[in-house]
Amino acid sequence: MLPPRFLDFIKALTARTERGEFSWSYDDNNSFVKLKEKDFSLSLRYSFNADEKYAEYVIYYIDEIGNKEHRFYTNQTWNDFDFIRRLFDAAQASEMRLPF
Repeated sequence: MLPPRFLDFIKALTARTERGEFSWSYDDNNSFVKLKEKDFSLSLRYSFNADEKYAEYVIYYIDEIGNKEHRFYTNQTWNDFDFIRRLFDAAQASEMRLPF
């Protein structure tokens, strides 16, 4: 499970991404999204665990000021999974070009 303070950050980041404040890079071949800002970088990688039969995300948060990497994990059996899935979906849609 994600630490509560980090989950609050994820919720705020999701809201700001959905408002169009951030544009993420998206690699559809690897189910990977990444955001690089001055003070931090964050990446999410989706995968399906065939052995356990559930979806999962690995989250990397890099503190660019302190030069530290933090790794987090969630899967669809945990309560915080839907927050990460929503951020992943918002991130991959952040640079979509739609006709109207």
